[in-house]
Amino acid sequence: MGYKTGGNAAGRLLSAALVIGMCIGAAHVSATPMPKARPYVGNVTLLPPMPLPQSKVSVQPSPVPVGKPLSLVPVPLENQRVFPPASNAKMCVLRGWSVEISSAVDGPGGCGIDQPVSLRSVVGGGQEIGLTMPVQIECELAQKLDGWMQDVAVPAARRELGVSITRIRTAAGYACRGRNNKRGAKLSEHGKGNAIDIAGFHLSDGREVTVEEGWDGSSAEVRFLSSLHKGACERFTTVLGPEADKYHQDHLHFDQGCHGKGCKYRVCK
Repeated sequence: MGYKTGGNAAGRLLSAALVIGMCIGAAHVSATPMPKARPYVGNVTLLPPMPLPQSKVSVQPSPVPVGKPLSLVPVPLENQRVFPPASNAKMCVLRGWSVEISSAVDGPGGCGIDQPVSLRSVVGGGQEIGLTMPVQIECELAQKLDGWMQDVAVPAARRELGVSITRIRTAAGYACRGRNNKRGAKLSEHGKGNAIDIAGFHLSDGREVTVEEGWDGSSAEVRFLSSLHKGACERFTTVLGPEADKYHQDHLHFDQGCHGKGCKYRVCK
């Protein structure tokens, strides 16, 4: 009996201690200040993201095979941009137009051109006149040829033949060789880019007047070619035609070679 009473007393003391401890803990927690709740700033309701617009144009993949450089795909010439000459490019100024001067030509045996220009056409009467064969000549000779075309050849064709020149049959420009194509001969002015040979003229009515046949041809053709020869003698230092020798029966030869002391003499045959 005494044993049970003692046990009950101990249990009651333990329970009282637990209750006291819990009260002390609750008092400590309630003593700690809690942070105040802050209201949410913004839309309370969150909307889903807007869908991106869909393109109506279907994009097809490039047909170029993998690993093939795009530069190998050919581009039509008409779609390519044509750039003007560089700002530092040297230009051979003619009458109303100009052509770029390329790098000097250094040929063997004294051949070469200091200021070469490549001509595929010339200008006469405000129109482009093509050359049947492109020629590379000295800039100074190109300037002389330009003046002869505009002041002599184009007006003579209209005056004597009643037509315009559409193309010039060119026979030679720069060529590293001796005079008259003779081996061992003195270097030709062609070897310096200082000469040009012209064999004939295509006209706007479809005809062609050649030096070989027209020199002794119709009266109009004779007057036309004689005017060209005479006008050339006033501009070039050397002019050779069918009456000069057997080497010039089929063309007119113009050059800017030096003749006599001080290069003051001209040769016109």
